[in-house]
Amino acid sequence: MFQIFPKPTCEETFTSLLETYKERLFGYVLAVAHSHYLAEEITQEIFLKLWLCRHELPLVENQESYLFTMARNKTLNHLRKAHYDEKLISALKSQMKPSSNDVEEQVSLSEGDRLLQEAITLLSPQRQLVYRLSRNQGLDHQQIARQMRLSRNTVKNHLVQALRFIRTYLDNNGVFIFILILLAA
Repeated sequence: MFQIFPKPTCEETFTSLLETYKERLFGYVLAVAHSHYLAEEITQEIFLKLWLCRHELPLVENQESYLFTMARNKTLNHLRKAHYDEKLISALKSQMKPSSNDVEEQVSLSEGDRLLQEAITLLSPQRQLVYRLSRNQGLDHQQIARQMRLSRNTVKNHLVQALRFIRTYLDNNGVFIFILILLAA
């Protein structure tokens, strides 16, 4: 008599993939991206996506190939975007008028940046996360909503409220709007 083993659950399949491949996947991304931080970020994104689609994992025939294809695509997309961003920043800098080396202006800019960071830390943790995902990582409302498991409108409302709070905070602390524009760029 032979024993029939039950088919693993989606969660068990995910856990097995995580334990089996997380180190190899991290090493692969690190070799391509040459950045420890980026390799951690991309590896986390891959496993987050796998978790969100865990119900489909048992259907994937070659899970190793699937994982490493995801890793390659995510890494290359990120590197392409970073290269594009660098070119854009470089083009913008070349079109900007040279600024003066006025010490007062430099102090105002650094004070404005400090106050901006202070304002961000005063936001609720969820609003901080929405703000940082939008402004620092460049995610759109839909991407943030998916990542945080919120509705798109909730994300939009958090972002509107965060920006309103930051603007008011900076105004109340004497930061002029042109500094805010420079900091947002």
